[in-house]
Amino acid sequence: MVDTTRIREHMPVLDCNGEHIGTVDKLDAGRIKLTAADSRDGQHHFLPLSEISAVDEEKVTTQLSREEVLRLLRSGAQRRHTEA
Repeated sequence: MVDTTRIREHMPVLDCNGEHIGTVDKLDAGRIKLTAADSRDGQHHFLPLSEISAVDEEKVTTQLSREEVLRLLRSGAQRRHTEA
């Protein structure tokens, strides 16, 4: 189980290969709200906490590849996710 209480604003979010996919804006109802500045469409996107594989002092890492994260964000599934 990942300690998501260690997630802080402005932490980089990396995919499972270490590639930057976003920056934490804040935690929001069991999701990470990513900054709009990092998105191609200028909108905030949400990543379910269930997709996080690790959190350390410097970064958040997902268990997904960049392509999988982008597919998830485009699908809108992150808006329906309610896991705490």
